[in-house]
Amino acid sequence: MFNKSKTNNVNQQPSINSTPAVEDAQVETVEEEVSEQPVAAAAPAALTTNTTTPVRSSMMDMISTTATKPSILSEGFSFRGEIAAKGAIHVEGALNGQIQVDELTIGARGQVEGVVTCSSLHIKGKFSGTATCNELIVTSSASVDGHVVYQTLSVQKGASIKGELLLVK
Repeated sequence: MFNKSKTNNVNQQPSINSTPAVEDAQVETVEEEVSEQPVAAAAPAALTTNTTTPVRSSMMDMISTTATKPSILSEGFSFRGEIAAKGAIHVEGALNGQIQVDELTIGARGQVEGVVTCSSLHIKGKFSGTATCNELIVTSSASVDGHVVYQTLSVQKGASIKGELLLVK
């Protein structure tokens, strides 16, 4: 109805001598527009009332439990304190303190200093302090200064290690 009145207002011309044939032509045009309008409006309404939203939500829950996205401390960001979290943290800035996470990745420009407890520790940048982890990966660009206890170890040629790496079974 809204489009019909809008179309009538647009198509109305101030003329004194209007013939019924012209008015009938306008009505036919309006009827065509009105008949097309509900089809166009029906598609968005069907999308908004579709029940796929809960499916997406549960699907996102399944994805988030199997492959979590890391929390990122960006370059230029500095944090001092205590972090305890499920999931992964990727550090490109500076992190100083006590860290307890599932996975910790120190990026090439990242620096971590403190006490770390995690399942997987992947060092590309600088680490100094004490760490306890199941899996330790030290890349060629890494610098490690401290005491690290691990169960599995991978060290690339060129890595700098000062301190102690201790294998615990």
